[in-house]
Amino acid sequence: MLISGLPASLLRMVMRLHILFIALAAYRKPFTAMQVLSRLIAIKRTMLGSLDNLKWVKSGGRYFWNISSPGWPSEAFKQFLLLEMDRLIPLNKATPNRLQTLVYSITGKCPLKCEHCYEWNNLASDEHLSYEQLKQILFRFQEMGVCNVELSGGEPLCRFADLVSLLKDARPGTDFWILTSGFELDKDKAQELKRAGLTGVVVSLDHYDAEIHNRFRGNKESYTWVWKAVQNANEAGLAVALSLCVTKEFLSEDNLDRYMKLAADKGIKLVRVLEPRSVGHYLGQDIELSEDELSVLDSYFLKTSCDPAYRDYPILDYLAYYQRRLGCFGGDRYVYIDSKGEMHACPFCQSSAGYALAENIEEALQKLQARGCHKYAKADTKTASLMKQEQP
Repeated sequence: MLISGLPASLLRMVMRLHILFIALAAYRKPFTAMQVLSRLIAIKRTMLGSLDNLKWVKSGGRYFWNISSPGWPSEAFKQFLLLEMDRLIPLNKATPNRLQTLVYSITGKCPLKCEHCYEWNNLASDEHLSYEQLKQILFRFQEMGVCNVELSGGEPLCRFADLVSLLKDARPGTDFWILTSGFELDKDKAQELKRAGLTGVVVSLDHYDAEIHNRFRGNKESYTWVWKAVQNANEAGLAVALSLCVTKEFLSEDNLDRYMKLAADKGIKLVRVLEPRSVGHYLGQDIELSEDELSVLDSYFLKTSCDPAYRDYPILDYLAYYQRRLGCFGGDRYVYIDSKGEMHACPFCQSSAGYALAENIEEALQKLQARGCHKYAKADTKTASLMKQEQP
């Protein structure tokens, strides 16, 4: 269900009140709790101006506004919020890191040959990590406070039995999504994933035109997989989103509009937007969007997010928009582990900082945070700057 208009405004007020209660319980000082809430709102308004998000997706009794944040209300959301508040006004506890999200490649197997594949160099017919190693890595990051996990590949459904076992064995208090092409996601598998604890499914669709999408994915069945997976996931009660890599060839307001209308017609309420990066299969190619092209994408994002005329369109989940304004989240708020168990800042900024099964992965995380990002300033640096400009 897509929530917009007055119900969305009322929902936002209730959510802010709930956040205030969480802050009061954490800080035990009313003034400090109000201060941290004001700063959270100030950061958001710095990025969106006087506008505010007008839409929410309701799924499984919870509300979502993007894929990278756990659904509200939940223990995962509470943990996510506490980690974010700790950045603004430190809590009275030791916080070795504030990781919120783990992007986790659990397999190097894949039936596709996607143009933009970031895991291209690691694709293989044999698995690099055993199931026990996969579980050990997941547990280590859950212990660090990670509350949102995106399971990817390769194609994660190629390792279906281990995928289900990982969801069942995982510790509670974490949202889990799978990033998939839709490969073999039939009704039985969708229902089994739901029972195992999966939150939602992000299905890649890179064009509204079937032929172009299939060519982009390197498989003539890919477009069909997408819509079968969407239907089966919806029927199983999973949250469902589409993922779009916006290439130079695709980028225009007309193409974006046609894509979003198709998504709406198919019952999709959430669309993740990715910018192409020169990594993996795209390494060395001139594919990154120019400033003028990014302005088109930014403008469309703001319209569909905040303009009441677009209230029936799906929510656009466009993380790069925020990172250009708030700072890079890679290695700081989230980390990427490839199918070999190597740790990177993110899937699109690959340079291993160490092995996720090493004795002291805190050192690898510190290395990632110190290294920063070649495209964006460090997140904490930008946040500190915003706080100076936006004192509540």
